[in-house]
Amino acid sequence: MHDRVQKDLSDVEGAWKTLLERIGEGNDFSVFSIQKRKPIRYFHAEVSGDYIIIDRAKKHLETVNITKKRRVDFNQFRCVARLYNRYIKGEVGIRPLMRDKCGYNTSYVISLIYHLL
Repeated sequence: MHDRVQKDLSDVEGAWKTLLERIGEGNDFSVFSIQKRKPIRYFHAEVSGDYIIIDRAKKHLETVNITKKRRVDFNQFRCVARLYNRYIKGEVGIRPLMRDKCGYNTSYVISLIYHLL
């Protein structure tokens, strides 16, 4: 079972800066989900200016199936961060709400928050 620890994301700007620092020059991360999903897939995240660039995994064969790089900005992060703890609690309907409000990069942002903050 995944560790469903809630995060203190009240200082969303500070959390964003910490996230950018911890991603650094880039790394592969597993896609986190409160649902048990197999096989586990990986994506690559790196920082470019004020953005996080999401791409296929570089060190893992079990990569996400995206065809072009995606860009995550602070506004997308802030949107997901505000809903993250509701997602971790397992609130019914939160994933579609996140996707509708925050866009289609929510799985990657959730995963980065889970792994790095």
